[in-house]
Amino acid sequence: MKITFGELEVKNVRDFFEKLGECKAVFINSEYVLDLETIKFAVKKALKSWKKGENIAKTLPIEILLYVAARRQINEALEIGIKQGFNRVVVILLDNCLELLKSLGFVEKKFIPKPNIEKILKFYNISERELEVVGIKKLPMLIRERIVLFDIFK
Repeated sequence: MKITFGELEVKNVRDFFEKLGECKAVFINSEYVLDLETIKFAVKKALKSWKKGENIAKTLPIEILLYVAARRQINEALEIGIKQGFNRVVVILLDNCLELLKSLGFVEKKFIPKPNIEKILKFYNISERELEVVGIKKLPMLIRERIVLFDIFK
């Protein structure tokens, strides 16, 4: 498994995934990513669930997306995924298919977090009061808390 970051132009999402074929990859809109540690935390939880046979999704990439999103509903989790148009994404590669991804226009770059705090708070249902109590520096811990609660109550 490899976690990378980059940019990608997608004309049609369905066509893009068809071209990916057997390449198992998860794409997370970087606006929803505070740090890579939180992504790694979610991936670790998803892999553990998958290995124990306690998964929700039928495929590992979707299971990982559900954990990153801390959601049971795939359509809700897709909100933080890849979209038509220009994408800045964190990519979780479960296969060695980076070259295929690059052939589809993915440009690997150094990860420099540029999260959209407003979107993150809304998506993870984090109140202003919660944020006041813990402070912005602890926001990744609030997201991990959501991931743990998802894991417990899935």
